[in-house]
This record gives sequence, C-alpha cells and structure tokens, in this order.
Amino acid sequence: MTPEDAARAALIRTRGHPARIAEIVAQATGWEPQETTGARVFPDLVQARDLTSFIARREGFSLTRIGTVLRRDHSSIRSALQREQRRRGGTS
Repeated sequence: MTPEDAARAALIRTRGHPARIAEIVAQATGWEPQETTGARVFPDLVQARDLTSFIARREGFSLTRIGTVLRRDHSSIRSALQREQRRRGGTS
C-alpha cells in the first residue's frame, strides 16, 4: 500500500462506510461519485472503481457490500480487485 493509499485509508476509517470510500476515491481521481457508481466504462473510470474496491476490501468490507455501493455484483468486484492487484505488481 502506498503512502497515499494509507492516508486515504485513514480518512476512510474515520468515515467507515463504502459509499464514503467511493466519494473519497472519486475526489482523488477527479471523477464524480455518481460516475464511479454509474454504468459507464471508460478505462480511467474503471481504474477508479478498481481502486475504490481495493481500498474498501482492505478496510474489511465484503464483496457484496462493495458491489451494492458501486452497483455491481460481487463477481465484478472480485475482478476489480484482481485488476488492481495486477496493477500493483501482484499475481492475482
């Protein structure tokens, strides 16, 4: 986890809800919160959703709960987590 991720995670812990995670990531990436939960699939927007999912999962939220907030099913969230892990140099 990068120092920026750690700072965001600390802020998220004080808020404690996946919807806040989506707002924080949207703010950090320049996307509107409504866009991160919408149906559009621009590559940068997908990456923002992936980051949202990754941080929310690190904070202990279930795939289903994250999916509910982002209006995706749990398998889409699992795929998002795998993409973000690959971006970070992981092997999933």
